[in-house]
Amino acid sequence: MDKLDLKRLMAAFMKMRPRLEATALSRARCPATAEDLVQDTWLKLDKARSVAEIDNPAGFVTQVARNTVSDHLRKERRRSEIDREISGLLWEGVDEMSPERMVIGRENLDAVRAALDELPEKTRRIFLMNRIDGIPHRRIAEQMGMTDEAVYYHVRRALERLARLRDDLAD
Repeated sequence: MDKLDLKRLMAAFMKMRPRLEATALSRARCPATAEDLVQDTWLKLDKARSVAEIDNPAGFVTQVARNTVSDHLRKERRRSEIDREISGLLWEGVDEMSPERMVIGRENLDAVRAALDELPEKTRRIFLMNRIDGIPHRRIAEQMGMTDEAVYYHVRRALERLARLRDDLAD
């Protein structure tokens, strides 16, 4: 893509930005997330130098924004599924407390700690930052100098280990 095409693309983005933000907000339901998604769209457009020629800059911008929002929502759905699995692992069968249940709970907690200790240091650290400290993937990625996808990979890796542990404990 030459500089003229990139200029046309960015001009279309700037003109459409309010509409892109409104669309992202209507789908993501969070102003901060919507703003992040529009910013991600900008970054993707800036990297679109490999695209040959764009006949319809507004249409291209709209499609990139739509794909960015859809990708985000798909990732969030998957993260929610994983969170539900973990909640099930942590809160499964919560009812009355008995001495036996307390001993089993302590043993399960020790097993979770051991499973987390077996993880590579980086994976454990990222998982704890995200799931215990509540730090979003994007902020972890910035702090650790990696991509959101890499953070997601580490969290998923830890969750998969905990899911295996859950299955082992259920047997």
